[in-house]
Amino acid sequence: MHPNDCSLPKPANKYLDALAAKGRKTSTIKRYRYDLLDYYSYVHEHVQPDEQLPTYESLSKFFTEIIGKRNYKYKTYKRIHTVLLRYGAYLCEMRLQSINPVEEITLPEGDDDEISEEDLFSHREVDQLLRSIHSDNGLSETQQKSRPLLAPRNLIMIRLLLFYGLRLQELYGLQIDDWQRPGRLHVKPLDGEVLPRTISLSQADRTYLRDYLDVIPTPVQPILGNEHPLFISFDYQRQTYRWSYEEDMPKRLTIVAMQKMIREELKRAGLPLGRSAQHMRHTFIVRSLENDESLSSLQQKLGLHSPLVLQRYEQLALMDES
Repeated sequence: MHPNDCSLPKPANKYLDALAAKGRKTSTIKRYRYDLLDYYSYVHEHVQPDEQLPTYESLSKFFTEIIGKRNYKYKTYKRIHTVLLRYGAYLCEMRLQSINPVEEITLPEGDDDEISEEDLFSHREVDQLLRSIHSDNGLSETQQKSRPLLAPRNLIMIRLLLFYGLRLQELYGLQIDDWQRPGRLHVKPLDGEVLPRTISLSQADRTYLRDYLDVIPTPVQPILGNEHPLFISFDYQRQTYRWSYEEDMPKRLTIVAMQKMIREELKRAGLPLGRSAQHMRHTFIVRSLENDESLSSLQQKLGLHSPLVLQRYEQLALMDES
């Protein structure tokens, strides 16, 4: 059965209506509709003729079909997975399902390096995220108490990802001694994927970084000259930043904890699921190219060994300008 020969069940149509009500682009809704039709047309013909809500069994068979038999490219089946993931989240939000079965689907890794608009944060989404970090919306009473301590840290971390293109590995490796006056941050990658470099922070971001350091209680503040980490883990029970007694220094925030923080901030801001620090880096690169930054300049900013890896972003930057 071709997707065009299938009709969507009521929950899927309501989901698309909800997207339209949120102001999503017509082209985006059209693509979501096609991907949902692709799923339901297969399931109705080969698995369960009257399925209304997605199940793990149906999803498993569908992805086996499109990956193993139809040979969809990684970018394509990853996009479909994202659409279904967000659809499943909507169904849970509407209490039509208790769990999101799409979260249980693990996709094989792919090597498709194509970048699409879906990999970027729009200007509106960036503003929405930053406003949300400053607010207490959606926080419990306990979370509100810790917010004055946490918000400055989360804000400067996300700004470093969005506006300077840093990777999580680089945030993780930063030490207090890497914060150099006046307003420079020395980035020393631990994994060798990119080169060490020094970035100049805007006046606003210098202030945000100082704000974060100032809210850390004095007993657990990172101290210059001791290889103390810049970004520190938080103890929600004690409502303070953590100290590692094993290493006799502030407890470094792990990459896993950073990823969790980003997911929570994105969710609280009401942004689509499936976004990550990598999408923030993609956004930084494309926006820089849109602002006529040269490949060589961007290569230096990101510490890349070669400008060739940036070429996949150029076409998208040109499309966004047109």
